[in-house]
Amino acid sequence: MVSKLLDENTANIEKAKSLTAGLSAAQMNWQPQPGKWSIAQNLAHLNLGYQYFDTLASSIAAARAKGIIGNGPFRYGWLSSWIMKSQEPPPKRKFKSAKRYAPPPDVDAAKATADYLRMGARLTELIQEADGLDLARAKTPFGWFKMPLGAFLTHVTTHNRRHLWQAEQVRNDPNFPILENERDLRHVIAQQ
Repeated sequence: MVSKLLDENTANIEKAKSLTAGLSAAQMNWQPQPGKWSIAQNLAHLNLGYQYFDTLASSIAAARAKGIIGNGPFRYGWLSSWIMKSQEPPPKRKFKSAKRYAPPPDVDAAKATADYLRMGARLTELIQEADGLDLARAKTPFGWFKMPLGAFLTHVTTHNRRHLWQAEQVRNDPNFPILENERDLRHVIAQQ
C-alpha cells in the first residue's frame, strides 16, 4: 500500500512538472472559459489542502506511539471507499469547491508550482512515516469524522491526480495560447 501511494505521489509530482514546464505566468493563468480553473488555479487549490499536513503528521505519530501497526492489505468502510473513488479522473461527478478552497482568479504561477512541488515532497515524507502502521485502524480527522489513515492518504493522491488531470485538459485545450510574446499573451487573456 505504501509503495503504491509513493508511486502515485511521484507520478503526480512528475505530471505537475511536465504540465508547467516552459509555460509563462500568463499561460498558467489562462482559463478555457469563465468559471473553469486555470493550470495555476488547480495547483493553488491543491496547495490549500496542505494546511492539514500537520494534523496528518500528528495522527501518524499518535498511531506509532500507540503501536497501531500492520501490514495489510487494508480494507476501508463504504464512506472512505466512496470518498477515495469519487476523486479519480476523469471525473464522473463534479464537486463544487467550498469557498475557502477556491483559488483566487489570478494566481502567482511560479509560487503555486513551487509550493505544489514542496508539498509533494512533504507528502512523500508523510507516506514514508506511515509505513508499517495499520492504515485501516490508524485514524486522522477528516471533516466531521475520523478517516482511516490509508484512505486519507489515498484521497490526497487521487484528489491531486484529479486536479492535475483538469490542468492537463486546460493545456490540451485547442484554444490554449501558444504565443511567443508574453505581452501578446496578456492581450489575448485580457480580451476573454
